Amino acid sequence: MELLKLHPPLVHFGIALPFSLLVLDLYYRYSKREPDGLHLLFSLLASFSVVLSFISGVLAHNPIEDKLHHIQVFPLHEGLGLFLALYFIILAGLRLSFKKFSKARDIYTVGLLLGVLALFLQGSLGGTIVYDHMIRPWLEER
Repeated sequence: MELLKLHPPLVHFGIALPFSLLVLDLYYRYSKREPDGLHLLFSLLASFSVVLSFISGVLAHNPIEDKLHHIQVFPLHEGLGLFLALYFIILAGLRLSFKKFSKARDIYTVGLLLGVLALFLQGSLGGTIVYDHMIRPWLEER
């Protein structure tokens, strides 16, 4: 049950770091700066945080698996989590190829934007699962 307590903070980092990276990436583009070590560090941390969010979600859902599979949006949430973990690993690989592949930076920015939007959807699905299907029924029992 302790893993359930670890999942929410990891998820918040898994959304906040990629969003911060998107802001940083857009700032670099606007100011015509080349991506540097800070950009690379944020890229790797953002990808790592999304992967950690997925792993913590898989580990946290085991104790309450029976309850979760009765929630209509859970399979989408679960599948999207796996997709996003793999997607951000690919984005990190793309980031590492900036010097080898000339169009990598443009593809990266568009991919990062799409990834952040998908993370917002994932967060919304997670919020629906927690608040509508767990907290609300618990509050109504009291």
